[in-house]
Amino acid sequence: MRSTNVSEGPGTASGGRRAAQREATRARLFEETVDEFKQRGFADTEIAVITNRVGLSRGAFYMHFAGKDEVLSELLLIEERRIAAASRLVCDQGVALDEVFSGVVDAVLAAERRLGRRLVRDLCAAQFRPDFVQAHDVGDHPIGLMLIDAVADRLPKADPVDLAMTFLTALFGLLATDDAPQAARRRRLDLLVQLVAAGPAET
Repeated sequence: MRSTNVSEGPGTASGGRRAAQREATRARLFEETVDEFKQRGFADTEIAVITNRVGLSRGAFYMHFAGKDEVLSELLLIEERRIAAASRLVCDQGVALDEVFSGVVDAVLAAERRLGRRLVRDLCAAQFRPDFVQAHDVGDHPIGLMLIDAVADRLPKADPVDLAMTFLTALFGLLATDDAPQAARRRRLDLLVQLVAAGPAET
C-alpha cells in the first residue's frame, strides 16, 4: 500500500506547476530581451515590443524584472562567469601572465562572435555607468578574481588588485568605444596585454 506524504496533494502539485510556469515565462522573457538587445541595441530596446512578441502585458515583464537593466546585469554576470571559466582553463596550464591576459581577450572575442558586436559593446559600456554597476570592487567580478589570483602567483612585485583593475578597465573601455574591424581591435588588445603583463616599472 502506498504511504501518503502530507507534503503532497493538489495544492502542492498546482503550486509546483505555477512555479515552473513562472520560471519558464521568466526564461522566455530573458531570452527575448537578449535577442532584442542583439538586434536593436540596449538603448533602442523597448519592453513593449518584447511583451507584444511573446503575448504578455508590460506588467507581466515587470513581475519578473525591474527593467531592461536587470536583464543586462544578469547577462553580464552569466558572460563574466563563462569568460572566467574559459580563462581559468588557460591559467591552470601554468602559462605566463601575458598568456593569461590573452586568454581573457580570446574568451571575450568568442563572446562577441556568439552575442554580436553590438551587445558586447553595450555590456562593456554598462561597466562605466554608476547607476548600473552593482559591484565596484574588481574582486567581486568572476574575471577579476581569476586575474587577481593569476597576478599574485606570477608577478609578486605587483599589486594584483591594481593590475587586474587596470587591465579590465582598459579592456572594457576599448571594447565599449572602438568600432574598428576586429583585426585592428585585436592588435590594440594585444598591445594592452603586453603593457599590463609587464607589470609596474621599477622605481
